[in-house]
Amino acid sequence: MFNFGDEKIVMRSNGKNITQKELKQIILPIVCALKSDKRNFFLINWEDNFDFIIKFLSGVFAGKELFLLSDRTKVDNFGDEYIKTFTPKHDENINFNMPDFEKVFINFYTSGSTGQPKCARKTLKNTVLETEVMNKIFPANPDIPFVSTVKMSHMFGFVYAFLYPFLYGHVIDTDIIKFPEQIKSGKYVFVSSPSFLDMMAKYDDNPNPPEMIYAAGDKMPERIFEYFSKTSRIFDSYGSTETGTIGYRTSFDDGYLKIFGDVELIPDEDKGTIIKSPYFLEDELLLNDNIELSGKKFKVLGRNDRILKIQEKRISAEEIETHLKKEEFVEDANCFKIGDKAGAAIVLTQSGREKLLETGSVETIKGLKSNLKNHCEIIPQRWRFLPEIPRTSAGKIDKSKIFKIFNLNLSYPLIFDKKITDGTAEITLAFLRNSNFFNGHFPDVPILPGVVQLLYAHNLAEDVFGIELSQNKIKKIKFSRVIKPDKKVLLKLKNNELSVDFTFTDEEKPFSSGTFIK
Repeated sequence: MFNFGDEKIVMRSNGKNITQKELKQIILPIVCALKSDKRNFFLINWEDNFDFIIKFLSGVFAGKELFLLSDRTKVDNFGDEYIKTFTPKHDENINFNMPDFEKVFINFYTSGSTGQPKCARKTLKNTVLETEVMNKIFPANPDIPFVSTVKMSHMFGFVYAFLYPFLYGHVIDTDIIKFPEQIKSGKYVFVSSPSFLDMMAKYDDNPNPPEMIYAAGDKMPERIFEYFSKTSRIFDSYGSTETGTIGYRTSFDDGYLKIFGDVELIPDEDKGTIIKSPYFLEDELLLNDNIELSGKKFKVLGRNDRILKIQEKRISAEEIETHLKKEEFVEDANCFKIGDKAGAAIVLTQSGREKLLETGSVETIKGLKSNLKNHCEIIPQRWRFLPEIPRTSAGKIDKSKIFKIFNLNLSYPLIFDKKITDGTAEITLAFLRNSNFFNGHFPDVPILPGVVQLLYAHNLAEDVFGIELSQNKIKKIKFSRVIKPDKKVLLKLKNNELSVDFTFTDEEKPFSSGTFIK
């Protein structure tokens, strides 16, 4: 895997260049420690992309079967025998000969956002074959570094942000981009999800356009293609953790995808679509998506598991979403089953949010339900208005975040705007008059309870910064003025090393403030 001269720069971490020789020196003591361990597997619990690469390469050269956690918090799903503790050793006799890719087994895990993570076992050869096809059909300039917004432990991030650039001599910048402002000047290849690209396009936040884009994780809308095609070459891939890459497109065209490499798609009237591919171990797999096949191209029609059984009736979540998105004030929607009811997470346009503030959520929901009744037999009974549909770092809809919001059993504030940088965030929001936390507090002159202010400052801080805060460690709480229903307020958050400061304020002075301890 080390195919270049020792002085070749292969990585960049925190602004520091790392040569192939330096990388070997970093992983050498870890390889030695792993080789002396009798266990034949290595569970990789990463801290960041740099840490992931170091541990992955160490495991490969130590001849271990690798288990890649998609989320480091999922380590509790493994028994004690998997938790690897070791003391680095040094042995000058360790060599870095090319391993047999067919004998290196890798266990990838789905994000498990709706339950237990699902494992997909592959060989390194399966994934290397993907990179070979990529290099034939959409090669990147070897002099341009790779920058990404995704985790390398995910299948997409592993192949596109790590393995391909590593094998073909690109510099890998291991610092994960969380905000467009973090992108440095100069040419670069960008590995990202459609949701992140959509954020850049929506706010025209693209000060330094990438030369090339590799994208995956969700369906890419035509407007993203239109926006980035003016400055960048785009490779939009379709696949899954289990299957690897199945199809791709480099322009929107008619919405069809080209079949990737040696993938074979076989329509089956009873089962759906069968896939055969050299990019996984099984002889064949069953696609969870319905597709329309046309020669060497295909179109994804929708997922089989988007059919919900409610009140003994089967309804299409995608059909409901399609009708909701046709509403004048609806920007996006996600429908799902929660308990024995259908739920809907709705993203309103800016004018839609202003209208909701004016008319209230009860009337807005009533209008949406009334229009849906003309098209759908079953309509959602539980609703939340969100600033965006939550997504994972891989661009998939994050069901766990959506369910967390719905299971709060509290009305959600109406969020108008978010401005987020590395360490600060400003969120404009309002607490609507008919929210259930105003009940009894107080009947004649309702005011927002302090405990609700703390709850949403806490939850929003965790969400925007991607961190976990203690539930009960808070200090310097100060309530200066009351917050009334339907009033726009600004929540200011500052992410410090050991704490997060929050302030609810307006143009005059603060309503409340405090500090959460990490």
